[in-house]
Amino acid sequence: MCKKAGLLVGWDTVARRALVTRADCGSWGCPECAVRMREQWVLRAQIGVRQYIGAGEHVDFITITSHEKLPDFASTERVWSKAWPVLYAALKRRSSKFQFFIVPEKHKDGRMHVHALWTADVTQKWLKDNARKRGLGYQAKRKPVEDAGRAVGYVGKYIGKSIGDDAPPRFRRVRVSQGWPKIPVPVTNTAALKWEYCGTNGALAAIYQMAQAKHYAMIDLETGEYFDDIDLGTIVHEAWAG
Repeated sequence: MCKKAGLLVGWDTVARRALVTRADCGSWGCPECAVRMREQWVLRAQIGVRQYIGAGEHVDFITITSHEKLPDFASTERVWSKAWPVLYAALKRRSSKFQFFIVPEKHKDGRMHVHALWTADVTQKWLKDNARKRGLGYQAKRKPVEDAGRAVGYVGKYIGKSIGDDAPPRFRRVRVSQGWPKIPVPVTNTAALKWEYCGTNGALAAIYQMAQAKHYAMIDLETGEYFDDIDLGTIVHEAWAG
């Protein structure tokens, strides 16, 4: 359970209750959230590959290195951010339905390499020549993906891997094209509830007040028991703390 974020409150108007749970902070630096995010991204990679292969499309696992003269992660990331839009445009011209799932990695030499699953059926020579032309490394590899399970093995070990402290702010650990399939939203009893984020003690005090006014029971979603803010390590306003 994430300890950094606030709470989520789901208002159940049918059962007249407020379901309370911890929100996720969504940071790769949070051990609890990092595990969940990695699992979600791995699942999304698998769902996409399964869908494309099932439709008869070609999927490759790609590795593109950074230019050998660049010294560190920050410099290789800057070059990649300029090179990728141009390389993407070239790939799009070759395959109008091009889709990708990209995972940057901090290599053991400290520089950034990029791994991807994508649907552009280009040769390894084309990839090497065009990556180099855009200022990237001369080493580029292409491996056909035979099934979705293999795809998870290819990218799973890189998702969530540490990138150190020299990455730019808001660096994205995973980048996907707009058309890459999303994880289907499960149909649950709580999916249709109106959820509200509660990030401060004052906000939680207001939630208590609203629940009391509506005669709603406040229930801990994890345990199914009456919500106790002390159990979640949340301190509320003294007026509502007893």
